Amino acid sequence: MKHNIYIIAIVVSALALHGCRPLGDDLLSYGQDDYQAFAEAGSSFAGEFNTFWMAMNENYCIWDYEAEFGLDWDEVYDTYLPQFEALDDTTYTKQVTDEQLKALYSQFVDSLHDGHIAFRIKNLHTGKYITLDPNVNRNKRERPEVYAAENNVTTLDAYLNGTMDNHYQIHDYGTTCSNDIIVQIIDTTAHRLLRATEAYIQAVDAAGGPDRFNDSIYVAVENLNYNAHQTLDFLANPDIAKNISLIVSEYNKMSQRYTIVARQIGVTIPVIDEKLSKDYLQFIRFALFEGNIAYLRLGGFYLSNHLSADALSSDTGSVYHAYQLEVRKVWHQWFDTIQVLHANGQLGGVIIDVRNNGGGYTSDYKYVVGALLPSGGWESHTLRVKNGTGRLDFAPLVPFIMETYPYEHAVITTEPIVLLANSHSLSLSENSTWGVKCQPNGYVIGTRTAGGLSALATDPKYYSTTYSGAFGVDGKTPVYGYVPKYVCLYPQENGDLAPMESFGFEPDESVPFDLQLWNTHGRDNQLERAIDYIQGH
Repeated sequence: MKHNIYIIAIVVSALALHGCRPLGDDLLSYGQDDYQAFAEAGSSFAGEFNTFWMAMNENYCIWDYEAEFGLDWDEVYDTYLPQFEALDDTTYTKQVTDEQLKALYSQFVDSLHDGHIAFRIKNLHTGKYITLDPNVNRNKRERPEVYAAENNVTTLDAYLNGTMDNHYQIHDYGTTCSNDIIVQIIDTTAHRLLRATEAYIQAVDAAGGPDRFNDSIYVAVENLNYNAHQTLDFLANPDIAKNISLIVSEYNKMSQRYTIVARQIGVTIPVIDEKLSKDYLQFIRFALFEGNIAYLRLGGFYLSNHLSADALSSDTGSVYHAYQLEVRKVWHQWFDTIQVLHANGQLGGVIIDVRNNGGGYTSDYKYVVGALLPSGGWESHTLRVKNGTGRLDFAPLVPFIMETYPYEHAVITTEPIVLLANSHSLSLSENSTWGVKCQPNGYVIGTRTAGGLSALATDPKYYSTTYSGAFGVDGKTPVYGYVPKYVCLYPQENGDLAPMESFGFEPDESVPFDLQLWNTHGRDNQLERAIDYIQGH
C-alpha cells in the first residue's frame, strides 16, 4: 500500500465521462427518492447498475485514494455494464438469483477501500435486497484467522472469581447491559405465562373441557401458551438470540395480541421500550484491577444518549429510565475512581477497551479518551469535505477537533493509558485508538483495527449540503448506499496527510487473541497483557 507517499491534492474538477455512461442535463438528486434519479433502476438490471454507478460517481469522496490502489471507476463501467445487460436478455428465461446478483456486484464493489460503505440493492426478479459490505469481506479475506478468532465479546467473569491469581484480581466492579435486561424481562414473563396458561388449561380440562362451560378464551390461552414456548425457544437458540431486535419484535407482537387474555389469567406482559431495544451502547463495564488500574469497556459509543444533561427519560417509572441511571452509575464508577486515585497519587493506570466496538456518536469521545485529556477539545485529524458532484470537488481542508470533557477534571499525563483494540474495532473506536496512540503516555495493545474511519451521514437529508452521504431510501429505492460524508486524513511518517481507510491503525504491541485460553479458562490474554504492561511500567 502507498500510505507513506500519498499526497493530498485539493482539486476542483469536472471529469469528462466518455462512451455511453449515463449523463443528463439536470443535476439528479440521489439523496432522496427522486423519480428521475432512480427511475431506470426499477426497470432493468442494467438500469440499476447505471444508477448505482452514477450515484457512486457523484457521492463517493475518495476516488483519488482508490486511484492509488489502481481502481478505475470508468473501467468498471465499461467492463460490467455488458454483464448486467446480459441479465436483462429476454432470450433466456432463467431467473437471476440473489446469490448470482450479489456475486456479480461483489466482483467490483469489494475492491472499494472505504471501511464504512455498505449497499443494499434490489433483485428485480426475487424482490429481495442483497447487502454488500466490502470492509467485512476484506477483513475476512485478508486476515481470516484473526477476524474469526476475535468475533466474540469477552467478559470479566474469570477475574471476579476468588480463585484467580491476585495479579489480576478485581477489587471493584460495575456493569449494565440493555440486552441482559431485555432477556431477563422476556424470560421472566414467558415463564409466568407458561405457568399461568398451563394451570388454566389443566383446570378447564379437569372441569370437563371448554365446550361444557362455553369458555371463550380457551383457544386464545392455548395460543398464548404456544407463543410463550416459542419465545423461550428463541432465547435458547444461539443463532436467533444474537438478533435481539427480532426477539423483541416478536415478543412485543405477543404482548399486543394477548394483553387482555393474559390479564384474565393474572399475568401482565410488559411492552419492551423501543429505546431500550435500540440502545446501541449495548453494555458498559467498569473494573478496578489490582494495582489501581481503572478499566472501562463499551459495546458501542452511545453514552451521550444517557450521560448528556437532557438525555434522561422523563418517564421515571420505566425500565429504560432505570437502565439509564445504571449506565450513569457505571460510567461514574470509572471516571470518579480515576479522579480520586489520581488526586491521592494512587492511580496505577487506565485501560480503555474498544474491542468489537463498532463506533457511534463522536460526541462520546469526551466521555472516554476525552475524559483523560484537557478541556477545550483535542485536534485529532484533518477533514476533507466534498462540495460538488465532481469526483474531486472538495472544500478546503479543516482540522477536526474531538470534544473533551468540558468540566473540571484531572488530566492523566503521567500514568499509562492502555487501549485495547482489534479487527472488529471500527469508526470512533479507531479514532479513540488514534487518540491514545498520540499521547506520550498512551499505548495500544491488540491487533490492527478494522479500517473504517471516515465520518458517516446515513440520513439522506444531508445530501444537499455535502453532495455526499447516503443515497436512496433504504428498503424503498432499488439502490441504497451510505458512503462517507467526510474523509478523515491522518499525518504519515513523511509529513503528508492520508486516509487510513481499509487499513486502520496498528497497535503499539501486537497481541493476537488466544481463543483457546478464552474457551477453556475464560481468560483474556490481551487484557492480561494490558494489566502486565501497566503494573510493570
